[in-house]
Amino acid sequence: MHRATPLNTSIRAYTAGGARSVVDQVDDEKLMQEMGGNFMANETRKEIEAPQNYGFTSVVFDAEKGQDGKVSASAETFIGFMGGNRSFPVSGPMDDRRHRLYKLKKGDTAMFRGRGDKQQFHLTEEGGFWTSPQNKTVRMQLAPEDSEDNSTQGGGGGAKAELRDGSTGGGGQAQGGQQKRGQEAVYKKGKDSHRFIDATKDASRVSGDNVHLMLGDKKVYVHVADDKNVYLGGKKGEGTFARVATEAGLSINVFAKIG
Repeated sequence: MHRATPLNTSIRAYTAGGARSVVDQVDDEKLMQEMGGNFMANETRKEIEAPQNYGFTSVVFDAEKGQDGKVSASAETFIGFMGGNRSFPVSGPMDDRRHRLYKLKKGDTAMFRGRGDKQQFHLTEEGGFWTSPQNKTVRMQLAPEDSEDNSTQGGGGGAKAELRDGSTGGGGQAQGGQQKRGQEAVYKKGKDSHRFIDATKDASRVSGDNVHLMLGDKKVYVHVADDKNVYLGGKKGEGTFARVATEAGLSINVFAKIG
């Protein structure tokens, strides 16, 4: 049973009670994201592991500092000390009063970027809204590569213990091959892809090998085909088509379904 003297109570609160922390910087290059920040007065820590929720990740902005180098505005988090060991801090979720999307209605969920970017994905009672300012691009795309197996093993055998830097014990090699860890953002790979749907300030575009316009009956009524022709009234190959005639003559690459 713990003694409940004021001194012992203060020591337990200090070692195991956790701490509020400003977030100076975040290092997202590590396989487990790490942060650095300030806890109590004159207590600065770095390389603190900051677990992310699987399938979701974020990197907060760096702290803003005055001329004296002190943090004037930053993201914040709460620190827990594993087993009451103050040498083993772990960061909880980070939030940022500078950029947080707030005043939402009950039941709403949202993702957002910095307040100046004005990019939000917001699920509301009216529906889902992906919104960006007109100088940005809203794009859904396919990267020019196929998906892969999710196994992290390079070959048979069991894995050795993984270290904080991502290497494995005993020479950094998993038994049977190198283990795969983490993944990088792929959106840049899709920016040059011709398979996308996007909206920009100047145009709304649909691109692909074949582009179909359909109605609720699931039938194709306009087909921009891979032979660089446009088929009106149906899908290429499903029916008979003839070249569209205009007052100036036959069209170059527009066909209409007949019969």
